[in-house]
Amino acid sequence: MAEAIEENAIHCENCNTQVSFDDWSQHSRECVYGEKSPIQESDRNIMNESNTSGIPCEYCNAEISVNDWQSHLRQCIDEHGKRIEKLKDGIHDDSIIELIPCEYCDKQINIHDLEYHSRQCANTTKRDSNHIKNNENVSMDALIPCEYCGDQVNIEDWSWHTEQCQEAEKQRIENRIRQNALISNDILIPCEICKESFPFQDFEAHQTECQRKQAASFSAGAVGIFPLPDYWDQSSLHNLSRYILQPNTEEYKFVADNFHKTLPSNQIVQIERIQNRRWYRQYDAHKDDFIERYGTSTEQWLFHGCKSQSVDAIISDCFNRSHAVRCAAGQGIYFATHASTSLSYTQPDSNNLRHMFMARVLVGQTTAGSQSTRVCPPGFDTTGGGTMFVTYHDAQAYGEYLIVFR
Repeated sequence: MAEAIEENAIHCENCNTQVSFDDWSQHSRECVYGEKSPIQESDRNIMNESNTSGIPCEYCNAEISVNDWQSHLRQCIDEHGKRIEKLKDGIHDDSIIELIPCEYCDKQINIHDLEYHSRQCANTTKRDSNHIKNNENVSMDALIPCEYCGDQVNIEDWSWHTEQCQEAEKQRIENRIRQNALISNDILIPCEICKESFPFQDFEAHQTECQRKQAASFSAGAVGIFPLPDYWDQSSLHNLSRYILQPNTEEYKFVADNFHKTLPSNQIVQIERIQNRRWYRQYDAHKDDFIERYGTSTEQWLFHGCKSQSVDAIISDCFNRSHAVRCAAGQGIYFATHASTSLSYTQPDSNNLRHMFMARVLVGQTTAGSQSTRVCPPGFDTTGGGTMFVTYHDAQAYGEYLIVFR
């Protein structure tokens, strides 16, 4: 196996022949699964033939019933993982980069990352099948550019795609550093982005900054991109940043005034602005779709109370309706026009502090809901109405401010 990799060839377990890296994707499909690309055929059948009794597995292309599809998929993933491990035999140095085309999306992937990438390709079809199983009508057309590679990515896949690109960039820089660890600081290393050369000790910092500027240029040059708010501090290189607002600023007063309208006796300890670029861009993509459908913005500033131990998870991964409790108006995320309503959803921490988000929420068209409502009825975007709204898409709201109070 080691010799095959050194010769830019892979041993096919199915037909016992040596196949070049460049031809591996096509050969694998034709040799193991037949001429049709499993992931493409799976997507096509799921989206266009959702009324049939079976869903094609993207690994073995067998027709599987909706109820058995997830368990079958796990089994196929395990088999696929074992095959990838065989390919990785003979490559024991993580600093060595060998690219192999993914047999599902045809992208060139480092062999060390191939198993993870393939799982993500599988998750796309798994998510689509779950939408069908749950009778969810989710728009799949919104595209957002990846802030690392600039590719236009479906909004549903954007989060994992950018995480993968970020990890690949981090690994690439670490590999470059290891390869040049013994290089004298007098030797200049060329940046792969701007082509300028920098001393070894300055290279990593420059490469990170250059990557950030490249991502900004992708966003600025693309049509229909959703810019970040002008008042955000955009100097941070990280996707997630938290900023404590000063009490003498207009931004602080805006949040505090809305909070104190119905909770005048509660003391605000601090207000944080949450800057999660990925979450905000996903939210803004939905906002753009709402404006297109209704001709105007339906965004409202609403409150969301939560347990103190849930705060960090929300800030990192957005509101998650799978954690919903007290589902009188539907099994979604609850928001209120009055902070006093959201107060009952908070719980004090060990310091007797409570936490509440003031969030941007896309209300859209609202209808009544019940405990059994799992997805919003067709033609509507929220349930509830009046002073309480329930959303059913995790990126339909953005928790921009975190209020810590007593």
